[in-house]
Amino acid sequence: MPKPMQYRSGSLIYFQGDPAELVFILQKGAVRLGYKNIETGEDVHDMVQPGEFFGVKSALGRFPREENAMALRDSTLMSFSVSEFEALAMANTRIIMKMLKVFSNQLRRVHKQVSVMMSTKEYTKPEDSLFGLGEFHLKNKNYQKARHVFSRYLSYYPTGSKAAEATNYLNDAENSLASPAAEEAE
Repeated sequence: MPKPMQYRSGSLIYFQGDPAELVFILQKGAVRLGYKNIETGEDVHDMVQPGEFFGVKSALGRFPREENAMALRDSTLMSFSVSEFEALAMANTRIIMKMLKVFSNQLRRVHKQVSVMMSTKEYTKPEDSLFGLGEFHLKNKNYQKARHVFSRYLSYYPTGSKAAEATNYLNDAENSLASPAAEEAE
């Protein structure tokens, strides 16, 4: 049975990386979905309006949340388990049509980003891309991810053009993870 849930303004509904077991429909209020663009590192925000659903892709796909969801005003949501949402969608083709529109818009956005990336004449070596990803995570204090990426870099490119710098960054990430401040943050 779907459950109504109340969130005060500024409350987090879920965090990026959380397990995705529920689908939500916003009844009243306003919700913002926020994530970082992996290419630019810029914050991206999508607004959810009353009557719209969110959390569908990760719940149906059974993978962790891709974004943070926050109530911008006092909000009422209906939460559905995956099976409850599937039953609702099967009984109401309007929901399926709405999902198709949302996913179609998202695919168009992704296609546009890929087209822009593919049209650039500049070629980036995989070695440089991997190193850049590690720098991105280190800069954003994602030390676990930075450590993982720099470890991969050094295993793939042990004599790469940035191997010495990668080793230093790997040490920085490991030191940050070992520090008391990192333990308090976890």
